[in-house]
Amino acid sequence: MKNQSVVSRLRERIKPEQKLFVRKNLAISEQISSILENKGWSQKRLAAEMGKKQSEISKLLSGMHNLTLQSIAKVEAVLGEEVITTPLEAKVKYKTFHFINKRSVSPSSKSICTEERLQFLESVNNHIKYLA
Repeated sequence: MKNQSVVSRLRERIKPEQKLFVRKNLAISEQISSILENKGWSQKRLAAEMGKKQSEISKLLSGMHNLTLQSIAKVEAVLGEEVITTPLEAKVKYKTFHFINKRSVSPSSKSICTEERLQFLESVNNHIKYLA
C-alpha cells in the first residue's frame, strides 16, 4: 500500500506537458521505426544515410530523446517519407481517401490490410472527423 501511494504521488507531480511530450515522442519514434521496417532498413543503414553514428539513431528512436523539427525533417528527407503530418495537412492529403471500416474487413482481405494499417486509417479518419 505504501508503494502505491508513492507511485500515485509521483504520477500527480508529472506535468501535463511532460506526459504529452513523452506520448508524442514515442509516437514519432514508433513511426520512424515502422518506416524503417517497411523499407527493410536497419538503424545502421539509417545512420549511414544520415551521416550519423548508429548510437545516435538508437538514441533518437528510444522515444526519450528530444527530437527537433530539424532532425525529423532530415529523417523524412533521407527516408523519402513523412514522419509527422499535421491535422491540416492530413485533411488536404486524405481528402479523397476512402477509409476502411475495420468491422467490414473480411478475413481474406486482412492479409492485404494489416491491423496496423487499419489502425492508421482509423486514426487519420478520426483526425479528419475532428477537423470537420
